[in-house]
Formats: sequence, structure tokens, C-alpha cells
Amino acid sequence: MKRIVKAAAAVSAALAGLAALSSCNNGKQISGTFSDIQNDSLAFYLYEPAGECVLADTVVAQNGNFEISFKDTAVFLAYIFPLDHNGQPNPAFILPGEKLKVSGTADAPVYSGTEIYDGLAGFHGFQEIQDEFEALFEKNRTVAEDDIVGLQNLNAAHEALVAKRDSIYSEYIKNNPNSLTSGYLTLFMNPEAGLESYGRLGDKVKKSSMGSFLSYIAEAYKGLVEKEKNKANVQPGKPAPEFCLKDMDGNERTLASFRGKYVLLDFWGEWCYWCMKGMPDMKKYYDKYSSKIEFVGINCRDSEETWKKTVKEQGLKWTNLYNGNGEEILVKYAVQGFPTKVLIDKDGNIVDVFVGESEDLYNKLDELF
Repeated sequence: MKRIVKAAAAVSAALAGLAALSSCNNGKQISGTFSDIQNDSLAFYLYEPAGECVLADTVVAQNGNFEISFKDTAVFLAYIFPLDHNGQPNPAFILPGEKLKVSGTADAPVYSGTEIYDGLAGFHGFQEIQDEFEALFEKNRTVAEDDIVGLQNLNAAHEALVAKRDSIYSEYIKNNPNSLTSGYLTLFMNPEAGLESYGRLGDKVKKSSMGSFLSYIAEAYKGLVEKEKNKANVQPGKPAPEFCLKDMDGNERTLASFRGKYVLLDFWGEWCYWCMKGMPDMKKYYDKYSSKIEFVGINCRDSEETWKKTVKEQGLKWTNLYNGNGEEILVKYAVQGFPTKVLIDKDGNIVDVFVGESEDLYNKLDELF
């Protein structure tokens, strides 16, 4: 039973890895006062959604007061906290031309002065939901890891609160379609509810400086929703979805080309720790059963250069196909974690799906062969 995690933190983590920026003075975009610090150095991180590199800088606070300047050419996420701070507070979401004000404490910053945050301040349901999540996470800390019933109750309470949040946010967005606050709220909803709410946003929001980012998130939500629906089709006994990908020599390969033999699809990436950790067992079982089953590695989210280099260095002797950043096959097979391995019989029907590195797969191969 998995413990619940902070929804806001999860979104922040997903957005954080998306960053790129060049910095220069261009007015003071952020100014504020933390009541719990004096003359401290603050770490300042700025993220640009859909980028790759993070900008890290420092600013000195005088009697808790600080000002920060940067070239505000895009939508940014800003983190501000003392250098000796443990963890990171929720980031500020700032649009080009905005002047953000920060107050509160370093642990619990309060943002204002922009349309988004001034809108949130007037949305009482938002703070209500935040308080309920905080209370639930505090309760989470008191439940022991071996308390199965307690963890089940905790997860049930979390699911109910998520549903309540999405309902409250959806109602606000329906009533305020041209508010940038509404666009911001869609970022913190479940994919299905977020996608539905995105469709309700007015042109003012969709054509604003945050419009392209919202569109990007909506497409991501769409893929997640389709994956969830496709779970029903990726079950034992169901026909395995067809695909067409290129192999190491640039030749196109389809699932049908392996018909007549058992097939094991392995969705993996060099960046994935557990994918790579499991390769020795994969090689062992390939050598053991290669005459009876075709292993097909499907590389995801690596560059083509990294993929080919890893295949050669690791000595992966089975068929290797390249998917890169493609989403089509991941949506078809409802892949939501790596590695995911799909065992397919001689007739092209799914035998079983294995998410993560597990002995269950290898026990199943021993049972079959």
C-alpha cells in the first residue's frame, strides 16, 4: 500500500525538470519580505516550462526584504528560500510583465500582486482545499508503514479529497472562464477533470502568455486519459495493439512480423534506474529461452545516440526498436511506468503485463517454457 503524496508537490516536481533561461536585469519582477529571516542569503531558482536547464542564483535579504530582477520573456516558476533551508516551498507562477509580491515566511510564502494570486485570494474554496490536504498529510505521518487498514483508509480519504478538489475547481472555472486563475487551477487537477476544465477556458486565457503552456499540459492530460481508458484493452487475453517502429538498422518492424512466436515487449530507457538494473536478468532469460520467445526492447525518451550506444555497451542481443519521445505506442499499451514488460502469445494476444522489475515475469517464463 503506497502512502499518499502531496498533489501540489507532485505537480511542482513534474514542472521542475522543465527549465531554461538567460538572466539579466530588466526591472524588479519579484519583491517581498519574509518575517522569519533577517540578513540572509536566499537561493533563487527560475524554471521555464517545457525547457530543460535550471537557473540558480542568490539574492541577499536585508531585514527580511528582497528584490529580484530577471528577463521575463516567458512563463516562469520561481523558488525562493534560504540557502540552509531543508526542502523547497511551493513555487510562484509568474507571467511576463507581472510584478509578484511575496510575504509570509520562507516555509509558507504568500504570493500576491498578480491576477492569478489575487484571484486565488478571493477564491475561498481554494484555501479550504489546501487546508484539508495539509491536515490529511499531517495524519499521513502518524500512520505506521505496516498499518494496512490505516493506509487503506488514508488513501480512500485522499481519493475523496481529490474528487472534492476537482469538483470545486471545476465549478470555479465554469463560472470564471476568462480568468487566468482558472487556467492556473487546471494544472492541479486530475487529468480527466483538468482536460474537461481546459475546454471551458475562454479565449482570453488560451491566447494569453500562459496559453501555450496550458495547451501543452492539456495534451499531456489527453494522453493520460487515453492511457487510463486503454487499460481495459491491455489485459490478459486481449489482442496486443499493433505498432511500427524502426530497428537498429533503420528497418521498420511491426508486431505482426513476430507472429507465430511468443514475444516479450520491454519498454525501457537508459535514464531509468530499474530498467538498467534488470538488464542482467533479461540477458540471462534471453539466453535461456531465445529459441522460444522473441525479446523486443522498445526504447523510450532517450536520444537515438544514447539508445544505440547503450544497446551495444550492454550487449542487448535481442531485437531493439526506437520510440524516442513518441507517445502513440505508450498510449496504446497504457504505459505509465518504466520498465513495463508485456508478454504476448503466438497468436498476438496478451498473456500478462508486468510493471516494474519483478520476479513474477521470470517465474512466468519458467512456467511457460
